[in-house]
Amino acid sequence: MSDYSAFLWDVDGTLVDTTQLIVEALEHVYLTKFSRSMPYDERRALIGIPLKKQIRVFGEPEAFGLNEEEVVAEFIHFYESHKSCERILDSVTAILMEGKNRGNPTALVTSKNREELANTLPRLGIENFIDAAITADDVANPKPSPEGIFLALDRLGIAPEIRKHSIYIGDTTHDMKAARLAGVQGIGVTWGAGTAQLLALENPVYICSTPQELSNLLLHRGSAHCESIT
Repeated sequence: MSDYSAFLWDVDGTLVDTTQLIVEALEHVYLTKFSRSMPYDERRALIGIPLKKQIRVFGEPEAFGLNEEEVVAEFIHFYESHKSCERILDSVTAILMEGKNRGNPTALVTSKNREELANTLPRLGIENFIDAAITADDVANPKPSPEGIFLALDRLGIAPEIRKHSIYIGDTTHDMKAARLAGVQGIGVTWGAGTAQLLALENPVYICSTPQELSNLLLHRGSAHCESIT
Protein backbone atom coordinates (compact mmCIF):
# COMPACT_ATOMS: atom_id res chain seq x y z
CA MET A 1 0.00 0.00 0.00
CA SER A 2 1.10 3.57 -0.66
CA ASP A 3 0.59 6.67 1.47
CA TYR A 4 -2.71 7.22 -0.36
CA SER A 5 -6.03 5.59 0.57
CA ALA A 6 -7.24 5.37 -3.05
CA PHE A 7 -6.09 6.19 -6.57
CA LEU A 8 -8.76 7.89 -8.70
CA TRP A 9 -7.97 8.55 -12.36
CA ASP A 10 -9.36 10.72 -15.12
CA VAL A 11 -9.27 9.10 -18.59
CA ASP A 12 -9.07 11.54 -21.53
CA GLY A 13 -5.80 13.42 -21.55
CA THR A 14 -4.52 11.50 -18.54
CA LEU A 15 -4.40 7.82 -19.49
CA VAL A 16 -4.86 8.32 -23.22
CA ASP A 17 -3.99 11.23 -25.51
CA THR A 18 -7.33 12.15 -27.08
CA THR A 19 -7.08 15.94 -27.13
CA GLN A 20 -6.68 16.38 -30.89
CA LEU A 21 -9.28 13.75 -31.71
CA ILE A 22 -11.86 15.28 -29.38
CA VAL A 23 -11.43 18.81 -30.72
CA GLU A 24 -11.69 17.49 -34.30
CA ALA A 25 -14.79 15.45 -33.45
CA LEU A 26 -16.39 18.51 -31.88
CA GLU A 27 -15.64 20.60 -34.96
CA HIS A 28 -17.16 17.89 -37.16
CA VAL A 29 -20.36 17.84 -35.10
CA TYR A 30 -20.60 21.61 -34.86
CA LEU A 31 -20.22 22.02 -38.62
CA THR A 32 -22.37 19.11 -39.79
CA LYS A 33 -25.16 19.38 -37.23
CA PHE A 34 -25.24 23.04 -36.18
CA SER A 35 -23.61 24.73 -39.20
CA ARG A 36 -21.41 26.51 -36.68
CA SER A 37 -17.72 26.59 -35.94
CA MET A 38 -15.64 27.37 -32.87
CA PRO A 39 -11.97 28.30 -32.51
CA TYR A 40 -9.59 25.46 -31.65
CA ASP A 41 -8.65 26.83 -28.22
CA GLU A 42 -12.31 27.18 -27.23
CA ARG A 43 -13.02 23.59 -28.26
CA ARG A 44 -9.96 22.43 -26.33
CA ALA A 45 -11.22 24.25 -23.25
CA LEU A 46 -14.41 22.15 -23.39
CA ILE A 47 -12.45 18.96 -22.77
CA GLY A 48 -13.25 17.60 -19.35
CA ILE A 49 -16.98 18.30 -19.37
CA PRO A 50 -19.53 15.74 -20.59
CA LEU A 51 -20.43 15.41 -24.26
CA LYS A 52 -24.06 16.30 -23.55
CA LYS A 53 -22.84 19.71 -22.38
CA GLN A 54 -20.29 20.10 -25.18
CA ILE A 55 -23.06 19.75 -27.77
CA ARG A 56 -25.08 22.53 -26.12
CA VAL A 57 -22.58 25.36 -26.47
CA PHE A 58 -24.79 26.91 -29.17
CA GLY A 59 -28.04 26.15 -27.38
CA GLU A 60 -30.40 23.21 -27.12
CA PRO A 61 -30.20 20.80 -30.08
CA GLU A 62 -33.98 21.05 -30.49
CA ALA A 63 -33.59 24.70 -31.47
CA PHE A 64 -31.67 23.45 -34.52
CA GLY A 65 -34.19 20.73 -35.38
CA LEU A 66 -31.99 18.08 -33.73
CA ASN A 67 -32.15 15.83 -30.70
CA GLU A 68 -29.43 14.94 -28.24
CA GLU A 69 -29.25 11.29 -29.27
CA GLU A 70 -28.45 11.95 -32.93
CA VAL A 71 -25.80 14.55 -32.12
CA VAL A 72 -24.13 12.28 -29.56
CA ALA A 73 -24.26 9.39 -32.03
CA GLU A 74 -22.59 11.51 -34.72
CA PHE A 75 -19.79 12.50 -32.33
CA ILE A 76 -19.18 8.90 -31.28
CA HIS A 77 -19.30 7.70 -34.90
CA PHE A 78 -16.66 10.25 -35.92
CA TYR A 79 -14.52 9.46 -32.88
CA GLU A 80 -14.64 5.71 -33.40
CA SER A 81 -14.00 6.09 -37.13
CA HIS A 82 -10.76 7.84 -36.21
CA LYS A 83 -9.90 5.82 -33.10
CA SER A 84 -6.48 5.05 -34.56
CA CYS A 85 -5.64 8.66 -33.60
CA GLU A 86 -5.95 7.75 -29.92
CA ARG A 87 -2.53 7.38 -28.32
CA ILE A 88 -2.61 5.14 -25.29
CA LEU A 89 -0.14 6.46 -22.73
CA ASP A 90 1.37 3.12 -21.76
CA SER A 91 3.77 4.67 -19.28
CA VAL A 92 0.78 6.13 -17.41
CA THR A 93 -1.49 3.08 -17.55
CA ALA A 94 1.50 1.14 -16.18
CA ILE A 95 1.42 3.40 -13.09
CA LEU A 96 -2.28 2.67 -12.61
CA MET A 97 -1.69 -1.06 -12.91
CA GLU A 98 1.30 -1.04 -10.56
CA GLY A 99 -0.66 0.97 -8.02
CA LYS A 100 -3.44 -1.61 -8.10
CA ASN A 101 -0.94 -4.46 -7.88
CA ARG A 102 0.41 -2.85 -4.72
CA GLY A 103 -3.04 -3.02 -3.16
CA ASN A 104 -4.38 0.48 -3.73
CA PRO A 105 -8.14 0.72 -4.39
CA THR A 106 -8.39 2.14 -7.92
CA ALA A 107 -11.21 3.82 -9.83
CA LEU A 108 -11.87 5.89 -12.92
CA VAL A 109 -13.85 9.13 -12.71
CA THR A 110 -14.44 10.35 -16.24
CA SER A 111 -16.59 12.81 -18.16
CA LYS A 112 -17.08 10.20 -20.86
CA ASN A 113 -20.53 8.70 -20.99
CA ARG A 114 -21.01 4.95 -20.60
CA GLU A 115 -20.89 4.25 -24.33
CA GLU A 116 -17.74 6.30 -24.83
CA LEU A 117 -15.97 4.57 -21.95
CA ALA A 118 -17.14 1.13 -23.10
CA ASN A 119 -15.52 1.83 -26.47
CA THR A 120 -12.24 3.14 -25.08
CA LEU A 121 -11.69 1.02 -21.97
CA PRO A 122 -10.75 -2.24 -23.75
CA ARG A 123 -8.11 -0.35 -25.73
CA LEU A 124 -6.49 0.85 -22.49
CA GLY A 125 -5.85 -2.66 -21.21
CA ILE A 126 -6.70 -1.75 -17.60
CA GLU A 127 -10.08 -3.43 -17.11
CA ASN A 128 -8.66 -5.97 -14.66
CA PHE A 129 -6.97 -3.26 -12.61
CA ILE A 130 -9.89 -1.00 -11.70
CA ASP A 131 -12.42 -1.53 -8.95
CA ALA A 132 -14.98 1.03 -10.12
CA ALA A 133 -15.66 3.31 -13.08
CA ILE A 134 -17.81 6.43 -12.74
CA THR A 135 -19.01 8.07 -15.97
CA ALA A 136 -21.02 11.21 -16.67
CA ASP A 137 -24.11 9.00 -16.91
CA ASP A 138 -23.69 7.82 -13.31
CA VAL A 139 -24.10 11.21 -11.65
CA ALA A 140 -26.57 14.07 -11.74
CA ASN A 141 -23.76 16.62 -11.63
CA PRO A 142 -20.59 15.66 -13.54
CA LYS A 143 -17.20 17.35 -13.14
CA PRO A 144 -16.30 19.91 -11.99
CA SER A 145 -18.84 18.82 -9.37
CA PRO A 146 -17.26 16.45 -6.82
CA GLU A 147 -20.22 14.06 -7.06
CA GLY A 148 -18.35 11.54 -9.23
CA ILE A 149 -15.41 11.43 -6.82
CA PHE A 150 -17.74 10.94 -3.85
CA LEU A 151 -19.48 8.08 -5.69
CA ALA A 152 -16.16 6.45 -6.56
CA LEU A 153 -15.01 6.63 -2.92
CA ASP A 154 -18.33 5.14 -1.82
CA ARG A 155 -17.95 2.25 -4.24
CA LEU A 156 -14.36 1.67 -3.14
CA GLY A 157 -15.46 1.60 0.49
CA ILE A 158 -13.10 4.37 1.56
CA ALA A 159 -14.02 5.49 5.07
CA PRO A 160 -14.82 9.21 5.48
CA GLU A 161 -11.98 9.79 7.93
CA ILE A 162 -9.31 8.72 5.41
CA ARG A 163 -10.78 10.16 2.21
CA LYS A 164 -8.52 13.18 2.48
CA HIS A 165 -5.63 10.82 1.74
CA SER A 166 -7.15 9.77 -1.60
CA ILE A 167 -5.85 11.29 -4.82
CA TYR A 168 -7.42 12.24 -8.12
CA ILE A 169 -5.12 12.46 -11.13
CA GLY A 170 -6.32 14.54 -14.07
CA ASP A 171 -5.32 16.94 -16.81
CA THR A 172 -7.94 19.70 -16.67
CA THR A 173 -9.07 22.44 -14.33
CA HIS A 174 -12.40 20.59 -14.11
CA ASP A 175 -10.57 17.61 -12.61
CA MET A 176 -8.63 19.70 -10.13
CA LYS A 177 -11.70 21.66 -9.07
CA ALA A 178 -13.62 18.42 -8.50
CA ALA A 179 -10.75 17.10 -6.39
CA ARG A 180 -10.59 20.29 -4.34
CA LEU A 181 -14.36 20.34 -3.72
CA ALA A 182 -14.31 16.65 -2.78
CA GLY A 183 -11.56 17.21 -0.23
CA VAL A 184 -9.14 14.80 -1.88
CA GLN A 185 -5.63 15.52 -3.14
CA GLY A 186 -5.57 16.71 -6.74
CA ILE A 187 -2.57 15.84 -8.89
CA GLY A 188 -2.52 17.67 -12.20
CA VAL A 189 -0.68 16.37 -15.25
CA THR A 190 0.37 18.57 -18.14
CA TRP A 191 0.43 16.10 -21.05
CA GLY A 192 -3.31 16.55 -21.69
CA ALA A 193 -5.58 19.53 -22.27
CA GLY A 194 -4.50 21.76 -19.36
CA THR A 195 -1.34 23.76 -18.87
CA ALA A 196 0.51 23.98 -15.57
CA GLN A 197 -0.61 27.59 -15.24
CA LEU A 198 -4.29 26.70 -15.65
CA LEU A 199 -4.11 23.66 -13.39
CA ALA A 200 -2.48 25.71 -10.65
CA LEU A 201 -5.57 27.93 -10.48
CA GLU A 202 -7.45 25.10 -8.76
CA ASN A 203 -4.70 24.49 -6.18
CA PRO A 204 -3.75 20.86 -6.81
CA VAL A 205 -1.27 19.35 -4.36
CA TYR A 206 1.18 18.56 -7.17
CA ILE A 207 1.58 19.17 -10.88
CA CYS A 208 3.57 16.60 -12.85
CA SER A 209 4.95 17.31 -16.31
CA THR A 210 6.02 13.76 -17.24
CA PRO A 211 4.79 10.23 -16.50
CA GLN A 212 8.14 9.51 -14.86
CA GLU A 213 7.57 12.33 -12.39
CA LEU A 214 4.13 10.92 -11.62
CA SER A 215 5.56 7.43 -11.16
CA ASN A 216 8.22 8.75 -8.80
CA LEU A 217 5.55 10.54 -6.78
CA LEU A 218 2.97 7.78 -6.53
CA LEU A 219 5.19 4.71 -6.46
CA HIS A 220 8.18 6.22 -4.63
CA ARG A 221 10.63 5.47 -7.40
CA GLY A 222 13.49 7.89 -7.02
CA SER A 223 12.99 11.58 -6.41
CA ALA A 224 9.60 13.08 -7.24
CA HIS A 225 10.13 16.31 -9.16
CA CYS A 226 6.45 17.21 -9.52
CA GLU A 227 5.84 20.81 -8.62
CA SER A 228 4.33 21.11 -5.15
CA ILE A 229 1.60 23.77 -5.08
CA THR A 230 0.94 23.71 -1.36
